[in-house]
Amino acid sequence: MVLLQTSLSRDRQNKLISHYQKALVIKYNNPHAHEKLAQIYRNQFQFQQASYHYIKSLQFDPNNHRNYWGLRYSLLPASWGKEKIDDGLLEEGVALLHQTVENQPNFPFARVVLGTLLTLQGKIESAIDSCKAASYQQILLSHPQLVEEHWDFGQQLQPKFIIPGFRKCGTTSFYSYLINHPQVLPAVEKELHFYTPFLKQDINYYLAHFPQIYNSKNYITGEATTRYIYSLRIAQQLFALFPKMKFIILLRNPVDRAISSYSQRCRFSYVDYTYKSQFIEVTQNCLNNTIEKIPSLINQWLDWLSDDSLSFLRKKYQKFTDYILLPDLLESLYIYYLKEWMNIFPREQFLIIKSENLFENPSATMKQVYKFLNLQDNYITKYSNCNPGSYAPIPDNLRHQLVDFFRPYNQQLEEYLGMKFDWE
Repeated sequence: MVLLQTSLSRDRQNKLISHYQKALVIKYNNPHAHEKLAQIYRNQFQFQQASYHYIKSLQFDPNNHRNYWGLRYSLLPASWGKEKIDDGLLEEGVALLHQTVENQPNFPFARVVLGTLLTLQGKIESAIDSCKAASYQQILLSHPQLVEEHWDFGQQLQPKFIIPGFRKCGTTSFYSYLINHPQVLPAVEKELHFYTPFLKQDINYYLAHFPQIYNSKNYITGEATTRYIYSLRIAQQLFALFPKMKFIILLRNPVDRAISSYSQRCRFSYVDYTYKSQFIEVTQNCLNNTIEKIPSLINQWLDWLSDDSLSFLRKKYQKFTDYILLPDLLESLYIYYLKEWMNIFPREQFLIIKSENLFENPSATMKQVYKFLNLQDNYITKYSNCNPGSYAPIPDNLRHQLVDFFRPYNQQLEEYLGMKFDWE
């Protein structure tokens, strides 16, 4: 049944591709059609095609800022496949971004995307300069006096904290609250993905994504890439570079996190994610057939980000098509990942936050964070949800099944951390 659903999804995607290609025959400079094709190809892991259509869409509508993010997150995974990215496509993208940088000086992220394109061309020094300029431009907009008094292109502020995971736990909102503190300066973007296979450069390249100020005692910076937590190798790399790094990790009710993650995957893949009887049956079979295999599956999951082959990622997803919720269930088994990371970094370098506490009482939660990071207390008058998602509520019987599935792992987590979560 799940395999049938997957094939139907691909058939729907192919029909949409045909539809938008016909639209481009009629009007080739249609930015909307190019954008839709880019989104579909990206969801199919056809990143070069996606990058091409994002570039075309931006050529015809350079003010559509969300497509700059789409372009970056198509170029990055395209770069770790074995096939070399087309030189002409990169040249076209660089020309486009140079023009955007010139015409939109108050849009620092354009320089970040330009840095990505230059990196893929092998122009590392130019890419570093572009990222430094993006950081300067960003901080100039938010902290003009700081730039005037303390900016120094010869200095580098090193990150003091990283939010390494988990996805769908409120990280986007949390990071926005944190960088609102007057002593916290943002990276050029929330998720740098530096330690994933996307970019393999030296530490200077990474540091170029953070502000360059010499008054480092009064300010800190950091990033939030929620893919890091799933890779043991990334933890080892971070320890080698930043043994004193502090980590903030949000943990959401694993049932809610898994369903939220699953619904997002379905939206991106144009799949109907209503919970029909077949879905519940397949999910139950998944739970019954997977429990004994959890340790070996987790070990694979911990290492998947360290493999630089795009075909490897595809094989992973193909392997999981028989288990409709399996990737989302694996990502919600927090105990396995935290143990691996806490075997490398001391427990006192981690602050574990229950996501529900952040949602219900953000002010009190942020006070904990400020204390952990040795920051002065700071009050934010408004806490908004920066990345809201919506999906159909799951049937009671499915929720009960998932609660039962996660219960022993949640108990292990509570015992290991010495915290109560009381998730149901």
